[in-house]
Amino acid sequence: MQVQLFNEYAIFFALGFLVIYVLAQLLVSKHPRFQALSAIQKSVTVKVIALSGFILVYVILNLFVE
Repeated sequence: MQVQLFNEYAIFFALGFLVIYVLAQLLVSKHPRFQALSAIQKSVTVKVIALSGFILVYVILNLFVE
């Protein structure tokens, strides 16, 4: 049995997270709800949205693939 160091879909996971991160960045920079936040609060908000969005997409895709 051959042991793999990385998941064969690691590149797709990384690219998917990058896309979700960019979308979260655009959302926070353009949406009027986030305009009152400071720069640090915006940065944390982007990270929370991106991570939550990636986890949500990952779970949904795993449910449909199985």
